[in-house]
Amino acid sequence: MAVRKPQDIRNIALVGHGSSGKTSLADALLVKTGAVSGHPSVDAGTSICDFEEVEKHHKYSIEASVTHFDHGGKRFNVIDTPGYPDFIGQAIGALHGVDTAAVVINAHSGIEVNTRRVFKEAEKAGCGRIIIINKMDADNIEFEQLVGSIQELWGPRCVLLNVPIGHGADFKGVVSTLKPGDAAGALVDPNEISEALIESIIEVDEAVMERYFEGQLPTDEELSRLIVRAVAEGTLVPIVCISAKTGGGLDELLDALKMCAPSPVDVKRTATLEGKEVELKPDADAPLAAQVFRTRIDPFVQKLSFIRVFQGTLKKDMQVHASTARKPIKLGPTLDVQAHDTKPAEEAGPGDIVAIAKMEDLHTGASLGDFLLPDIKFPHPMVGLAVLPKARGDETKLSGALHKIVEEDPTLHIDRDAQTKEMVMTGMSELHLKIVQEKLHARDKVDIETKEPKVPFRETIQINADGMYRHKKQSGGRGQFGEVHIHMLPLPKGVDPEQYCTKDR
Repeated sequence: MAVRKPQDIRNIALVGHGSSGKTSLADALLVKTGAVSGHPSVDAGTSICDFEEVEKHHKYSIEASVTHFDHGGKRFNVIDTPGYPDFIGQAIGALHGVDTAAVVINAHSGIEVNTRRVFKEAEKAGCGRIIIINKMDADNIEFEQLVGSIQELWGPRCVLLNVPIGHGADFKGVVSTLKPGDAAGALVDPNEISEALIESIIEVDEAVMERYFEGQLPTDEELSRLIVRAVAEGTLVPIVCISAKTGGGLDELLDALKMCAPSPVDVKRTATLEGKEVELKPDADAPLAAQVFRTRIDPFVQKLSFIRVFQGTLKKDMQVHASTARKPIKLGPTLDVQAHDTKPAEEAGPGDIVAIAKMEDLHTGASLGDFLLPDIKFPHPMVGLAVLPKARGDETKLSGALHKIVEEDPTLHIDRDAQTKEMVMTGMSELHLKIVQEKLHARDKVDIETKEPKVPFRETIQINADGMYRHKKQSGGRGQFGEVHIHMLPLPKGVDPEQYCTKDR
């Protein structure tokens, strides 16, 4: 892995609802840029990103997949994420490792439940956002209505960077709205959008905006400089149109990502040092600040910790402090990752995404270095099942297998109920737990039985009750006497019992 300047790196997560075409898009970009060869396909089970057997079987993504390619002198680290809310934890983790969220929308289905959620999660993670309308080759597309619903939901900052020429079988490509050319066949006149786009770009610079309203158009250099800043600050969310299936609009998408997606230099990052918030700088010579945003258990290299470097340089064998370890740890070899393939990388600087193998003290969310990066907040799982192995004697094997899955998936919890003595796994949904069962079978050859967890019933006080006991003993020497009065009453509904747990009471 070549050492690159932070300004030449683009870190992007493909997020969106299920079946919007994120994985097919990632595969298409890898082929388009020459990073891989062949004709990868989700339906055929040959996708570069969906390499797990469970993913091939179901034909949708279950885990985030890290890929990379080069285009126009820039290094693109692209993370493909699952689209179904059952696996939202994978998308949340990925968003904390990148600077840009590419929100992919199915042109036919429009905005869906998880589209809204990942858009909001991207904002929480401090990512710039770009909307990609995919599947323009589909039938029955109401393009203007879709763009209107996007702007109604997220505001006028969402502006078309290009418009499609035709749709369905007639989709032939796109026309730029920044520099409109031949617009014959375009679904929307790009000249009508150009003014709104320019105004959204220059909104971040008052001096340029004042000159614009006085009749002076911004220069190409000013637009190139300000469009990145506008995306990074959230005043502009460019919309681009493509068909990952036919390849229409892919060249323009690559150019748009190069032009609009913020680099690590363009995004402000903060961390805590000795209790004080400090701003990180993408400087290779500064003290290390990095974070584990994903963990994967690989059958060949075992545990892989995916790390985003924000500041400083990460090298093999260096001693670093980790927030999840009691003492400094010695790092193993750094690895460059292309989906399921890895190869050695000499070092990683600001903006780089690498993996380190076999680091048992590193867990998802861990900060590396003296800086404490913001926590990655995952949703709390709500659906639980009691589990036990089908084969007697597999209890230890099951426990170890579940531990590995929990390492990968922070939205899966495993607990042993102290009262019922049951092992309970809790996930985001029934589908989530079903996939866990399939992973146990495929990876560790462990089959389990599941049932509803037992509910440990407890008695509660229903009415007021009084009690008294008197103790008397006199058998020579000092006598013993004591009297105890107990008054029990139920708490009113809605009262927090903790408020009574004080020294005064």
